[in-house]
Amino acid sequence: MDFDIATLHEAIAAAVPDRECLVFRDRRLTWADVTDRTRRLASVLVDHGLGRRADEDATEPWACPQDPVALYLHNGNEYLEGMLGGYKARTAPFNVNYRYVAEELSYLLADAGARAVVYHARFAPTLAEVLDELDPRPLLLQVADDSGHDLLPGALDYESALAAASPDLDPGLVGSWSPDDRYLLYTGGTTGMPKGVLWRQGDFLPAALAFRRRDGRDWGSVEEVVEQARPGRLRALPAAPFMHGAAHWNALSAWLAGGTVVVQTIPTTRLPTCSPPASRSRSRRC
Repeated sequence: MDFDIATLHEAIAAAVPDRECLVFRDRRLTWADVTDRTRRLASVLVDHGLGRRADEDATEPWACPQDPVALYLHNGNEYLEGMLGGYKARTAPFNVNYRYVAEELSYLLADAGARAVVYHARFAPTLAEVLDELDPRPLLLQVADDSGHDLLPGALDYESALAAASPDLDPGLVGSWSPDDRYLLYTGGTTGMPKGVLWRQGDFLPAALAFRRRDGRDWGSVEEVVEQARPGRLRALPAAPFMHGAAHWNALSAWLAGGTVVVQTIPTTRLPTCSPPASRSRSRRC
C-alpha cells in the first residue's frame, strides 16, 4: 500500500495530539500545534492560488504537476512546517542551499519554477537581487530573525500570515492528498548546475526512508502505521542543516514513527570547504 506524508502525519496527530512533535529553542510544539500551523500555512498557499496544477496523465515524467515552494531557510520549526504545510496544499516544497550567491539562487528558482519562497529575513538582500528575473513573481513569506531586515516589497510576514489564515482545510483538498503527490529535492550542483530530483511520495517513503514494518513487510493500512506510532519513544536530533536531504529525511522518519524532532540552532555540517566557482555560470564545488 502506498502512502503520502500529509495523510500519515494528520492520522498520527489525531491519535497523539498532546505529544511533543517539534522542539526548537524555547518552542515546544505538540502534534496538535504542528497540525494547526501547517494547515494554516497550507491555507495561505491555497488562498494565493497554489496547489496541484496538472493532471497526472497529462504530466511528463520529468515534470512536476504541483507548484514548487522554495524553502530558503536556516534550521528552525519553519523549515519542517514549510515541508508539511506545502504537502497539505498539494504543492512541492524543495530545499535551497542558503550559501548560494545571487546568480546561483536565480538559476535554482527559475529552474524549479518556484511559485512561492519561504525565507529567513537575513536572506532578503540576496533574494531581492533576483526577484525581477523571476516570472511570475513568487509569493514571498518572510520568517523573522535577528538580522534586522525589513519585509521585502509585497512579502508577507510568516507568523502574521499564519495567524490570519484558517486551520480548517477544504475537505476536498484533504481528500485529494495522494501517494502520487511529489517529493522534490535539489542537488547541490557538484556535477554541474543544481538538478531537481522528483519522487512520488508513495515511492519516496519506502525507497529513501525505509518506511516499512519492523518485520520488513509493507504497511497494510494507515491504521497500522498509527498503532506503531502510538508509543512514540523516538526523539531525533538531525545533525545537518535541513537543506540537506539527510537531515530532513531523518526528521520525516522520526515523525512517521510518532516521535519528536529536536531542531539544532547551529547544525553540524561537516562538509568540505567550498571552492569558488570556476566562472559566474558555474556553481560552487562543495
